[in-house]
Amino acid sequence: MLCVNGQFNIDCDYVGGDKSVSHRALILAAIADGDSVIRNLSLCDDVAATCECLRVLGADIRLDGATAYVRPITVPISGVTLNCRNSGTTARLLAGLVAGLGVRAKFVGDESLTSRPMERVLDPLRKMGARFNTGSGYLFESLGGKLTEITYRAKVNSAQVKSAVLLAGLFADGETTYTENIPTRNHTELMLRGAGADVSVDGLTVTVRKSTVHALNLDVPRDVSSVAFLVTLALLCDRKARFDGVLLNERRTGFIRVLQRSGADITLENVTERFGEPTGDIAVKPSRLKPSYASETDVCDAIDEVPLLCCIAAVTQGRHEFHAVDELRRKESDRVRAIQSIAVKLGATAEVSNGSLTITSEGCKAVNPHFNCFNDHRIAMCAVIMALVCGGGSVDCAPFDVSFPNFLQAVGVTPYKFALIGENVSDSRSPVLMSYLASKANLCCSYVTVSLPRDVSDERLLETINSFDGVNVTMPFKTRVAALLRADVPSVNAVGKRICPCSTDGCGIVKSLTANGIDFANKPIWIVGAGGAAEECIRVLLKYNCAIRVINRTQAHADALTEKYGLSKQIDEPYGVLSFVPECEFERNIQLPDSVGFVFVAAYKGQSGLRDKASQRVIKYVDGLEMLYHQGAESFALWTGTEVQSDYDGFLKYLADCDG
Repeated sequence: MLCVNGQFNIDCDYVGGDKSVSHRALILAAIADGDSVIRNLSLCDDVAATCECLRVLGADIRLDGATAYVRPITVPISGVTLNCRNSGTTARLLAGLVAGLGVRAKFVGDESLTSRPMERVLDPLRKMGARFNTGSGYLFESLGGKLTEITYRAKVNSAQVKSAVLLAGLFADGETTYTENIPTRNHTELMLRGAGADVSVDGLTVTVRKSTVHALNLDVPRDVSSVAFLVTLALLCDRKARFDGVLLNERRTGFIRVLQRSGADITLENVTERFGEPTGDIAVKPSRLKPSYASETDVCDAIDEVPLLCCIAAVTQGRHEFHAVDELRRKESDRVRAIQSIAVKLGATAEVSNGSLTITSEGCKAVNPHFNCFNDHRIAMCAVIMALVCGGGSVDCAPFDVSFPNFLQAVGVTPYKFALIGENVSDSRSPVLMSYLASKANLCCSYVTVSLPRDVSDERLLETINSFDGVNVTMPFKTRVAALLRADVPSVNAVGKRICPCSTDGCGIVKSLTANGIDFANKPIWIVGAGGAAEECIRVLLKYNCAIRVINRTQAHADALTEKYGLSKQIDEPYGVLSFVPECEFERNIQLPDSVGFVFVAAYKGQSGLRDKASQRVIKYVDGLEMLYHQGAESFALWTGTEVQSDYDGFLKYLADCDG
């Protein structure tokens, strides 16, 4: 979860080299006739995946900052596994390269990539003579095969498919010809020509012949897809901005063309050519935008930026049309669905009909919107831009490293870095809570969940904790962290760079009970459970002169706490029962005496036998989510030095909005 407060500063210096050019430069350098130097290489995760796969195939690639020194493959290594991570470009382009090299290689990737279409690239390569297996658990497997020429007409508008065929064509006998239906990105053919390959272009047809690629000496221009986010921020916030040294290939500037037609004051200046690629400056001035229209060609030339164009449309009055958007459904997420989700959060409508997307907007900006990013890097960056435009908001994830690792620096956002560390914490509500608190305090922060194995080493556990400004600790690490950090309390759930290790569990319990009008002081209490939270509860309730009995499935653990704190062994008529165990047979079998006036259950995400019994008898019941709210607010206040006025009902509304 990332929460921003509307403060930003645009800085183009943090925009790296173009991702598409970087992929292709590394691939051609890996099969060149000499050593290559590639400067200003994109350092995103996608390009790193290509780099590592090429190393596995036998290329010697050394990185010095953003400069790559590449010694090409001499004898390609067969029988390898190529991990393409989240990068469709890596998988599809290397399919063509591996087919050309004639080696066996199994292609794998993450869950998102595994769900994306690969047959579109395997089909033409098979027609050239390459052999592939497909199956579950991997993307596909190359089995070698002798390649021959092919004349192929595109079945989908895809520069990646075209590039794979052209790369394979470098190794095939005869002429390999690829004809498109509409123009797609032409980086591969431009770079092949610049590197001396035998390639020709005639309208929508590209022909390549078996040939050698010369070594590259290349400066990669800035990534225009990354700059697009900054252009959007400048336009929608009436800022003047300038971005220098940007890739301006016409197949990549559909975003700018659509905006210019919509009234945006954007000019391209100082245009020169680098290795066949137009490069120049983009100047942006405050503009009054009108409804936008994007044709099939515009969408193809702005395929990665269409979500941004739709975000702009969602806050610009009028009816906006985007045609032939179905390909967006086959990206890292279903980006059409993601666009619709963002549009709704911004108060606009987004309807799809016959492959076209229509956005209708009153031109208003939302107040503190929360965006679901579908774990998609471009959707996440779109959401951050729109949150900044709206003066503050939050996004549920921040996978920026996939394509733009310095994104937050480029928009001048420096968040506090907070986390929850535990064994299985991916479904925790704490990230949403911290986002809510940050929005109320008008502070920028990120809050992530970090699941670690129970047997994680002390070194790694402490290293993880120290990588954040503040950390909440949960089971099974509370007592272990307390010992490692030599805390003054036996169980720790809050650690930070500006605070002593402590537990806010007790604060959460007391405030949640008090907020519900429960007078627990001087009362007999049952504590169910014997873990860290239960012990902290005991410590706090003893300060209120409560008589306490511990009930636990393992009697020895209950006896240990009883002896440690001098507790009662026999309380038959408790006024309250506080449970710190999840639902289980032991929990369900606990009977509530007639004396019980309230029940508190810390485990709020599942069923609870004690909760059911309290409901049946109309006994006052307090949910553990309320404890989470108060203890989280206390942690937030300790980490930031900023207290947020208590508003549990407001948090519940925010939580419902995030879930919606």
